Amino acid sequence: MEPKTPKLGDALIAGGLLVVAIVAATASGGVTLAGQRDYDILGYALIAGQIVPLVWRQRAPRTVVWITFFAWAIAAGLGYRDTPAVFATLIALYGLAAYSPRRTALFNGGAILALMLGWTTVGVLTTDRVQWQAIVTIAVAVTLPLTIGFVDFKRFTRLTELEVQHARREQMARAETAEAVAAERARIARELHDVVAHEMTVMTLQAEGARRAATSLDPAVGEALTTIAQSGRTGLAEMQRMIAVLRSTDPTSTDGRQRELEPMPSLAAIPALVQQVEDAGLPVDLSISGDAHVPAGVELSAYRIIQESLTNALRYAGPGARASVEVVRARGTVALTVEDDGRGAISDVAVASGGHGLVGIRERVESLGGYFDVGPRRGGGFRVHATLPTTDDQIARAVRIAPAAGALGTTGTAL
Repeated sequence: MEPKTPKLGDALIAGGLLVVAIVAATASGGVTLAGQRDYDILGYALIAGQIVPLVWRQRAPRTVVWITFFAWAIAAGLGYRDTPAVFATLIALYGLAAYSPRRTALFNGGAILALMLGWTTVGVLTTDRVQWQAIVTIAVAVTLPLTIGFVDFKRFTRLTELEVQHARREQMARAETAEAVAAERARIARELHDVVAHEMTVMTLQAEGARRAATSLDPAVGEALTTIAQSGRTGLAEMQRMIAVLRSTDPTSTDGRQRELEPMPSLAAIPALVQQVEDAGLPVDLSISGDAHVPAGVELSAYRIIQESLTNALRYAGPGARASVEVVRARGTVALTVEDDGRGAISDVAVASGGHGLVGIRERVESLGGYFDVGPRRGGGFRVHATLPTTDDQIARAVRIAPAAGALGTTGTAL
């Protein structure tokens, strides 16, 4: 693991242990056991030498463990009685195992263990103050913090790997979501071309018809209508030229011309879509109410939203589920609701982990300035609801100004 800078926690640990050790060293009041040395300036310096380096136990664990060990060995060799300062070496051993590479920790920890066992063995053999049980105590006291440190090192490493993996997954999810949004926008642009091209064709034909009828009445009106017709043809040609790039990269078809021959989906095609889903194994209840006119572009988006919602229900709802589709055509809006009573697994899979179909639905609704709500359904299952505005109904406005066209001599609309 990478070395860390000193932390406030390490300083507090060292400071607290230093205070406790000094208090313990002065608590005897000058009374010592036989062969033990009372603490003096050198003794207090050795206590500080064992404890103060703990402030850097994360930044330089190997150096800290050796400093604390030598300070302890000198204090023990000079005969100073034990104080809580001995725990500094154990804390440093834990830091060695937790914050150093495994090989470095094993080598240095093993060397410390051998030296401490050897030093204790010498004490057992040369003095009566050290009993043989001290050898077992030293072995356990050194091995235990090293083992705990190794366990924490492995846990820290695993947590770091998980954090990196999580960050990478989030980055990939953001990239995939951006790609899905871009793909959906390209698809909307291709489909929008079908709608706008139709409206521009109608506009151009109406202008041509009005020009023929108005030429004998008012040359200025005829010239203006000629300009309108020419502008419509020019704009249509330019739009077709620009949209050709998107059509050439359409992943749903390798032949852009073939795709142009396909009928543009609309609300009238929803029953056939529902039948396809039922044939695939998901029963669907369909309800379409209202007779308000819906512009072609909104109809297309509504169809795509229902199509994607049913596809998600078919994929995630699970066996035995049912779905329902409700379309309400009201004045100014068309409301779409697609529900299923299945397991609702899409709420975890598609919403939280990158369901690009829902991203596409949201992109369509937002592009039309509508309202979109998606989430688990009360009682189980999943619900998708969208409200699309239809206030941009150009056909309805064209019907209202039809009498004016009749005054110019037109006999109908060229659809």
